[in-house]
Formats: sequence, structure tokens, C-alpha cells
Amino acid sequence: MMLLQDLMRVVEGTDVEPRDRENLRLGARQLRARQRQERRLEESLMEIAWSRLC
Repeated sequence: MMLLQDLMRVVEGTDVEPRDRENLRLGARQLRARQRQERRLEESLMEIAWSRLC
């Protein structure tokens, strides 16, 4: 499992600014794959946050 710092670094790296232009260049399959990856990262971060609260 990734460390929290690794997850944060990946999430920060996905927040590139000219995102709309970048998305236009990506094919639909690549865009869906990226969205799945981002959703998994967000879910992992939330799971870590909840586990630290408990």
C-alpha cells in the first residue's frame, strides 16, 4: 500500500491546470481510466483519514 505522502504527491500531480485542453487530447478510454484512477486515490485518502479518526 502506498504511503500517505505518495498518495498526496500523485493527487497533486493530477491537478494540472490546462486540464480542459489536456482532456480534449485524450481519448475517451484514457479519460475514463484517469477518472477511475483519481476516484481510487480519493477513496484511499478518505479511508486513511477515517482510519486515523477512529
